[in-house]
Amino acid sequence: MLTENTEQLLFKIAHCPFLSYKEKWVLANEQIGNLAERTQSAVPLRRLTDKKKASFLRYESKLPIMQLNEAYHSKGIVYHSIFSPAYPEQLKHIFAPPLVLFLKGNESNLKLPMIGVVGARECSPYSKEVLQAILPTLIEEKVGIVSGLAKGVDGLAHQNTISLGGRTIGVVGTGLDYYYPSENKELQMRMERTQLVLSEYPLGTPPRRHHFPERNRIISGLSKGVVVIEAKSRSGSLITARIALEEGRDVFAVPGAITNPLSSGCHELLKDGALLCTDGNSILNEWIQ
Repeated sequence: MLTENTEQLLFKIAHCPFLSYKEKWVLANEQIGNLAERTQSAVPLRRLTDKKKASFLRYESKLPIMQLNEAYHSKGIVYHSIFSPAYPEQLKHIFAPPLVLFLKGNESNLKLPMIGVVGARECSPYSKEVLQAILPTLIEEKVGIVSGLAKGVDGLAHQNTISLGGRTIGVVGTGLDYYYPSENKELQMRMERTQLVLSEYPLGTPPRRHHFPERNRIISGLSKGVVVIEAKSRSGSLITARIALEEGRDVFAVPGAITNPLSSGCHELLKDGALLCTDGNSILNEWIQ
């Protein structure tokens, strides 16, 4: 049976700044017992060092739970542990899913079938043309759009979805009291009011390089499939695509000019067996089959 102590323990582990997301899972699994089995989640198979366990015990004894709860409430942020009925079901089945999700905005967006959209930060006007060709059909069929609120394709995907009257979710690599990148602050604030922004990172967590590949597993985990638009070889978008494949999601790639380095990553994905995406029906038809 789930107890208040269990929820509080997950909340404390989620806030621990010196544990990686994999180490948090290992600790939670040891502390709660059979967590992986109870949540049907894929988790890392290793043990936490005694030194880190001792450090966590010292950390949790000093964590101001009441003040933190008040801080989240004052900012309109809610949080759900992996045991909560409001936690997205298919996100539970990725490798080391977030123990706790922090959310701000319209949680009903989580109930839609979602497609992840990723691509180059320094994208060309072609990305906007592609989004204008793909999104209307998806939005008409009540498909939500998940992306990472980054520069370039991410921001364009959110903006175009909103302008078309659709629903979108932004997954960020910081606490929800940060706006990164700064040029998307207004967009993120708008999405907090009318759409949904979420993170696995607690308040006070600044942007760090390793957070963004970690964030990408949530984008693909929330989605039935991921579309890659303009991505160089060895880009973050290709990391997201490979994570999606590992999680059993569909990966769609948009072709581009063979002379454009921004399309080289998409062409690599197509060579490796990604699904060709030329319009919204390319995605919908695959799901209907």
